[in-house]
Amino acid sequence: MRQRGKKRIDQTHEVAILKTSGQWIILGVTILLLVFLPFLLRWSGNVNQLMFINITMITIIAVLGLNIITGMAGQLSLGHAAFVMTGAFITGALTAKAGWPFWAALPAAALITAVIGVIVGAPSLRLKGFYLAVATLAFFLLAQFIIRNMDLFGGIFGLSGIPAPIIGGVRINDDTEWYYLILAFVLILTFFSVNLTRSRLGRAMFAVRDNDTAAASMGIQPYSTKLQAFFIGSLYAGAAGGLLSSYITVVRLDQFSMWDSIWYLGMMMIGGAGSTAGTIMGVIALSLIKQILHMMSMADWVPYFSNNWTYITSGIYGLVIIIFVSFQPYGLIALWKKMRANYKRWPFGY
Repeated sequence: MRQRGKKRIDQTHEVAILKTSGQWIILGVTILLLVFLPFLLRWSGNVNQLMFINITMITIIAVLGLNIITGMAGQLSLGHAAFVMTGAFITGALTAKAGWPFWAALPAAALITAVIGVIVGAPSLRLKGFYLAVATLAFFLLAQFIIRNMDLFGGIFGLSGIPAPIIGGVRINDDTEWYYLILAFVLILTFFSVNLTRSRLGRAMFAVRDNDTAAASMGIQPYSTKLQAFFIGSLYAGAAGGLLSSYITVVRLDQFSMWDSIWYLGMMMIGGAGSTAGTIMGVIALSLIKQILHMMSMADWVPYFSNNWTYITSGIYGLVIIIFVSFQPYGLIALWKKMRANYKRWPFGY
């Protein structure tokens, strides 16, 4: 505790993530809703939406990793999908071909992907801006070439029959069981991401992002900080890829494209670069748009739309990103904070 004028300030309270009882209540209600969501979907007859939710949660993990690299450390990466792909193929190879259990294969794949991220980042970090983006994009093409020409990864046919994880002797088979497993990973990795922003390393990343020369003058090592960002961000991507391959049991090269990296960036920008909560909001927003458009195409409401929904979805994605960059550059999280501030000072206008 220290005093500011006549007011005593609790430092622990000042740096706490949740500062009020209302915020704790909201967190508790949110977790309860997440726990009971499968039952609510089954009760409403929409249990088939669980697959969409599971894929969205895996995407959240991947984009949280990109947020650490780009949003926090300021390193523009267009090859993030390559790290997700690497984690997916390594997990698939270790479980389907080497016979490893999921609980050994997933952390191994995530760690290997993180090391590859450092190897890719080491020479690339000598570059900045557009050149760094091109260098990371080149890694995506290189990763595809290597995987396509290695029998370990199934070549052009990919890997199939990837076994699901086993917990307590019970194999996870349906979407509901997978939902709880993926949710556990999302909660743990989100907690780590939030605390990273408040840590010494996180503050160093923000300093490097804003001005690496000024950060160096304060004793921060920009190059080391950037490498650590690549390591952690790639670790997230590898974990997301491992979960994805085990969930869908099949992994092929055509499941990953350069557009995935661009959409990951779009999700982060729409939500709010550098913010964990904003990143999650961005992923959910664009995923909901895609799901709504897909449901419209399946319902055949507009004949032309039904046959071209993939291209229309990409066009709408691009339009949404342009709108946010032009009119709301700090993302949904900034809009939410503004709304919350206006609510707190209502009915006063100042």
